[in-house]
Amino acid sequence: MKYHELVEKVKTILAGIHWRRVGKVAAIIVVAYLIFDNLLMPLYTRQYQAVPVPNVHLKSLDEAEKIIKRSGLRMVKEGEKFDESLPAGRIVFQNPEASAKVKKGRRIYVTVSKGARSFTMPKLVGLALRDAKFVLQDHELSLGLTTYRRDPFLPDGVVCDQSPASGTIVGVNSRVDIAVSLGVEPTEFIVPDIVGKSEEEALIALQKAGLTVGAIARQATDQLLPNTVISQSKEAGLEVAKGDTVHIVVSALP
Repeated sequence: MKYHELVEKVKTILAGIHWRRVGKVAAIIVVAYLIFDNLLMPLYTRQYQAVPVPNVHLKSLDEAEKIIKRSGLRMVKEGEKFDESLPAGRIVFQNPEASAKVKKGRRIYVTVSKGARSFTMPKLVGLALRDAKFVLQDHELSLGLTTYRRDPFLPDGVVCDQSPASGTIVGVNSRVDIAVSLGVEPTEFIVPDIVGKSEEEALIALQKAGLTVGAIARQATDQLLPNTVISQSKEAGLEVAKGDTVHIVVSALP
């Protein structure tokens, strides 16, 4: 087709177009684009943009839910667990972790503390000291102060008192103080042989014999384990008066 014929044909086609109708269509397209670009697109982007996960560790369940909701996220309680350091009702764990980037609307799973485990304090009175220690260990309790005293009803080496008392509600790792019987008071008072014993064993032996512990001197030596009795002021086997004092010398590191 020749050039002038092409130009004439284009003129004929353009002349046949209804320009008013085309203008309306173009206006609709422009308006639709502006709505999409300025309204729908920002809404879509905001809906799927990443937000940091807030830290709700140690918060109460209600407080945690409010904080998570303010961030555009949803909280889901996943479970509960015993925790010795947190009171019941506090958040002990969260997933995802704090500061992680997630999409808005994401679920944040939390685990809530049930507090420390508690149970009834077992009876120790009447048990040998060794057995009482095993019972404490089995119940995840710790042995506190151990004292020794005369008891007319319980034999030597048996627990005669405890605190907390049996039947009390206690938590894991609670401290339990006990008193151990020294038995009945002897009718004669004989100095025991305590050389070579540990300091603790020596003190118990003197108490059991009805005698008083006097001065405890320290002597440096590498021949004995620390806190081993090296000598005693009164000879073993000697009969003495009730409450007589016995001084001891105990080994120490050089």
